Amino acid sequence: MTKYSLKISAVLLLFFSIIFLTACNNENKLDFDSFVEQQLSELLISENAQVASIAVVSDNYHYQKHFGQFADGTKPNGDTVYEIASITKTYTGLLLAKAVKDRKVQLDEDIRVYLDGENYLNLQYSGTPITLRHLATHRSALPQEFAFTREDISAGKAFELLSNYSDATFFEDLRSYQLTSSPGDRYQYSNVGTELVRYILESVYKQPFSMLVAKFITDKSGEAQTKFRLTRDEISKITKGTDSQGELAPLLSPYSYAEGGLTSTVSSISSYMHYLLNSSSAEVALSQTILAGSHRAHGHAFFWNTYKYGSDKPMFYHSGGSIGSSSWLALYPKQRLGIFIVTNVAAGNTQEKLNDISNAIVDKYEQVAQVQ
Repeated sequence: MTKYSLKISAVLLLFFSIIFLTACNNENKLDFDSFVEQQLSELLISENAQVASIAVVSDNYHYQKHFGQFADGTKPNGDTVYEIASITKTYTGLLLAKAVKDRKVQLDEDIRVYLDGENYLNLQYSGTPITLRHLATHRSALPQEFAFTREDISAGKAFELLSNYSDATFFEDLRSYQLTSSPGDRYQYSNVGTELVRYILESVYKQPFSMLVAKFITDKSGEAQTKFRLTRDEISKITKGTDSQGELAPLLSPYSYAEGGLTSTVSSISSYMHYLLNSSSAEVALSQTILAGSHRAHGHAFFWNTYKYGSDKPMFYHSGGSIGSSSWLALYPKQRLGIFIVTNVAAGNTQEKLNDISNAIVDKYEQVAQVQ
């Protein structure tokens, strides 16, 4: 065979190899798309939801997909505004990590030193005071809510009570609440504790919480649409959903704050995930440091839930449940992979279903990535 023939053969081999690899990649992408579509379509049916959106972010791959349509016939897209509810806590945790790095606060300091000099003798139990570590890991022994009780929820009064709850009333309740166990002893999810972190951050930085979120997080991450929407015009843009009874649900975000008041879009949350997975800032790294719980199983970082923190595939996650929306956010820092799913329904176990779907999609994504 001549040198010329060898060159032709080499070129043809390269050409057909490229065609083969391209075909494989297209087939893998179609397989992944089909899998995601099946998972989200089944969710819409099982939960009787109108819409659902998903984003998957990695170093070389940004995937977004939207399913269903609204009652008026319009379809969701990357700019559709959703309530992200308790996923807001991850922003609060990142701000707290920054405050630690800025030496504005200390994690294991008695929080009463940050509460305007008031004694708050009740914020301790058997001599053990509440610290910021306790607040950030839901181990403060403070209740889930001050504004309403489980009985109020059963009676349908919770939303009305929350919508009329003030900061002044919060501190009245804080002064009178008696701990029934030592801070640090056990996990007890607490929106009260998250709001207390907000007050402390506003105090040490002397700026409103919304300004801190914008200045230290969303302006850096490029999240133009992650914000607290409080004006009538802003609120009108938020997607409404249904509750477990299929009834149109009121929006919760206008009456929430550090514990669940942020609204956002799939495009903005994609930017948030990319920022958390790729930022070299000290506060991002600190915010993903476990503060309590197990390194092998479930633990807690700065308001993040962690799973298998000490493994080669640690997961950081948080769910978000409003009255009419459910969302799920999971990060895999070592794989530099993130996933976000949101839908406009909040039934009894919608968030758990999003968790299962997220896990299945991540497994499928990794299978496709390995083949490529």
